[in-house]
Amino acid sequence: MKMTEQDVLAFLQAQPDWLCQHAAEFGLRPSESKILSFQKGSMLALKRKTEKMADQLVQILADAETNRDLMMKFMRFHQRLLAVEDISQWLDAITNGLRDDFSLPHHVVRIVTNIPENCSVPAEIIADAEVKAAAAKLTKPLCGALPVVALMRQFADQPRLESFLQLPIRWHDKTIAVLIIGHENDAHFQPEQSTEWITIMGESLAIILARLLKLAD
Repeated sequence: MKMTEQDVLAFLQAQPDWLCQHAAEFGLRPSESKILSFQKGSMLALKRKTEKMADQLVQILADAETNRDLMMKFMRFHQRLLAVEDISQWLDAITNGLRDDFSLPHHVVRIVTNIPENCSVPAEIIADAEVKAAAAKLTKPLCGALPVVALMRQFADQPRLESFLQLPIRWHDKTIAVLIIGHENDAHFQPEQSTEWITIMGESLAIILARLLKLAD
């Protein structure tokens, strides 16, 4: 393809630093100001790139530390569950773990499955018919949304709460208990947040509760 003088000129106008970079090949000596300008521009671009990478590294380290702290909290919570020998201790493990490890003091637990006659269960955590009906509709953790009236009533003696986590505790595809956590900050629990760790918590709670209620196979 033949290039005209106008083509060359258009290229150089579009790539103003190209001639400075290849000056020696054409026996040219660009002015000192042009060289300095090119070097300054290159250094500025490198500086910006370095700053961006530094910011990304800081964010990665911060995220890693946050994830580490979260994993440690869940590990402590599960350690509490491992020491449980009866329903009262199971309830204490939940209450103490949420309050001390996660700073979530506002929560209620209700058992919605039938209680065997030979099991001792604190009366305050046995669900009434309305709570059982509402809990039966929960099949996975829900964040952000207000609980139905029957579940919301369980927080009657607690402060005004703005966001919630509803965690069904399920055994063999059936909800046997429900854990509702509330927070004063309306942004604490959000519908789009991940529930992976919460789901694992629910599974652990279900395994222990099923054993204590003698539901386990």
